[in-house]
Amino acid sequence: MVMESTTPSSEEDLISQLPSDVLVSILEKLSLRAAVRAGVLSRRWRCLPAQLPRLVLDIAKFLPRNDPAAAAVEVENADPDGEEDGDAAHGPAAVDDPNDDDDDDLYDAGDEMANAATALLASSWRPPLDAAAVHNTVAMRFYLRHNYMELGRLLDDAVASGRVRKVSLTITTTYPMFEDDRDSESIHRTLVGYGRRFKALLDACPAIFGPHLTELTLEKMRHGGPDLLDGGILATCTRLEKLTLENFGPERGWLWRVRHAWLKHIKVILCFPSAIQLLWLPRLESFTLRGWFWTTDKLVSLGHVPRLTTMTLTGDIVVDETVRLSRILANSTALTDLRLNFSGSNIWVRPETSRRLTDAFSKLKNLKLKNVNRECGLAWTMFLLQSAPHLQELYIKLMEHNCCGLAGRKNVPWEVDSSFKHYNLAAVNLEEICFCENAESLCSYCDLPDPDAGAKFPRTDQERDSFTKRIITDDDGRSTTAVKIHIRS
Repeated sequence: MVMESTTPSSEEDLISQLPSDVLVSILEKLSLRAAVRAGVLSRRWRCLPAQLPRLVLDIAKFLPRNDPAAAAVEVENADPDGEEDGDAAHGPAAVDDPNDDDDDDLYDAGDEMANAATALLASSWRPPLDAAAVHNTVAMRFYLRHNYMELGRLLDDAVASGRVRKVSLTITTTYPMFEDDRDSESIHRTLVGYGRRFKALLDACPAIFGPHLTELTLEKMRHGGPDLLDGGILATCTRLEKLTLENFGPERGWLWRVRHAWLKHIKVILCFPSAIQLLWLPRLESFTLRGWFWTTDKLVSLGHVPRLTTMTLTGDIVVDETVRLSRILANSTALTDLRLNFSGSNIWVRPETSRRLTDAFSKLKNLKLKNVNRECGLAWTMFLLQSAPHLQELYIKLMEHNCCGLAGRKNVPWEVDSSFKHYNLAAVNLEEICFCENAESLCSYCDLPDPDAGAKFPRTDQERDSFTKRIITDDDGRSTTAVKIHIRS
């Protein structure tokens, strides 16, 4: 009696017989390179990578791991709050010049990324009538290097043909913005060159910069003025939800008036505007501004922003001027989270009476104060607490560093009402972080370790308990508050 073998023959491919949606879900678990390679296995697999619901094409994934440009990309994306503490996000990167596209690692990585994009986006596969079978999103990040137009047109064709429904786009350069040996004229000339490249890309790819673009990040380039944003990008990208601008804009001191029906999140980082007017943004939920040209009450003005719940302001330079939050938040009706980052510099908010801030702070639940220099004290924070009756959590991060780049810190005079009590505050977070805790930590301003900067907050459990008791108990050892105090080393 001959037994029939239950093992499938080598000619049978049981995996390929699975439904396409199952095979696509398998490819989703693989890396991008593995998914592309799987597409060449057989005719059955050829069109599957092009049906992945989300494609991520990031230039960093094609760079060698030890390449400084790849390391810089990782640092830029490292902060979960999106609130950079200093210049760490602008670490070393390979020098990039629009007039000098040499054959280097960036050049090779760009070509490899273009090959992957061609395999995934230039497929002959066309979407069926069922819209659920096409790409939901393509997220692409690339440099304005030698083949930026090739990458843009590949994505543009995929959007125009219906193979891509949504686009998340990051366009950047590896230009070292903060190298001291480069004069300002050279920096400006280089960044203007990148701005021209971006303008050419914008004109050549109308399908990308249209209603399919939902997220856009632009970094390290200069353009002629805000008309490129208002009359170009925001006018054509009608469904844009998230916009991030970093070192992007004309010369310092530009005015930006923003109107858009769909924008939910705006970040303006180191663009140094003179003022930003959020005139009409009915869906805006969060706004971040880091770095500005003049410290005035007109720095940010709010128009129709009924859904704005989170605002972050980060000052990067030592200034003597102050702003009145009551002016900036005059039309705020839904603010629940306010984050102020002082970068170890002067306190640039002006203490105000609670009467002026009550309306803006009426729904404030979370207040985060980052990098407050120890020399400035904390008494000035009381006016914020007095104006926020529904505040639930206060987060304070102190900073201490003796550096010429941060010289001239000034306290803000404010008389504290000793009888003031806050009945809704549920948590106070105190955190002490020093840039230079040891000899291997370097200051982001002077690149030298600070021997005087050290950890002075309690570190052991015994020190924490003793510190907490001194705050929440009276002279007789009785607890005076139900506030929870968290101390992080």
